[in-house]
Amino acid sequence: MPTLPHAAALTISRFEDALDTNASSCDLRPLTFVDAYGLVGTACALQAALSDTPSLPIYPPDNTGAGNHLVAMGFRDFLLGAGRSLDLPSSPAFDASSVVVPLQSTTDSGGAQALSHLLWAQLQNHVDPQVLGAIAESVWEMVGNALEHSGSEALIMGQVYRADRGGESPDHADRVQIVIGDTGRGIRGSFVATGVREPKDDLEAINLALEYLVSSVRDDPGRGQGLHTTMEQVLGLGGQMIVRSGAARVSLDTNIRREEPVEPLPGVIVALSFPLYPA
Repeated sequence: MPTLPHAAALTISRFEDALDTNASSCDLRPLTFVDAYGLVGTACALQAALSDTPSLPIYPPDNTGAGNHLVAMGFRDFLLGAGRSLDLPSSPAFDASSVVVPLQSTTDSGGAQALSHLLWAQLQNHVDPQVLGAIAESVWEMVGNALEHSGSEALIMGQVYRADRGGESPDHADRVQIVIGDTGRGIRGSFVATGVREPKDDLEAINLALEYLVSSVRDDPGRGQGLHTTMEQVLGLGGQMIVRSGAARVSLDTNIRREEPVEPLPGVIVALSFPLYPA
């Protein structure tokens, strides 16, 4: 059976607990709140499930506000692109200005560049220039990684969480969250395919990628930071980074490194969370 989320809140802290390995549908009826990580994770899980079960039932949220939020976040358009429709409003019924990049896919490096430019245009008047530069570089690198190493398209979404607009927790206050995901072969599969390393499991593969730089398969002088340099850049600005691949997840901030087993999903999800104005 597919692994799909089913919970009232799909967030960076609760998404893993919401995954159901026995799911027979994508049931969003209980949903009341979702952040960028929860939405990209849901999209990746749904994309993988639909490849095996094209007629998989999908149920919209009972909560009207949650349905509007999904539309603003680009979920309705994502489903239409996957050949599915859902009973959601045709347009959001609330201020969607916090969504800086609605959920969308890209299949080439030109798309990665376009997304970086979109982020720059949306955030340049609201974010410290140092943070803005780091965001643009990180997005370019992480989308490029997804395209090169996964053999799949990259999904991306970005949203700002401000203290004066509320949110699920204080951790979301005055931060921008950028999430990139794919449903490809994962970090361990990429190591094995390129012959660089043969990690014993997904956790070892993530840690190797964070430490040693996964070799690029494309000669592009504009890239080459790797996960390691992206991690140093994010943490150096007081941000947080999560790398999820297969059945493992590593969460990092300035003082904490947490490694945990998770329900398996194909591909990789990388979440970058920056303070709008670093201390």
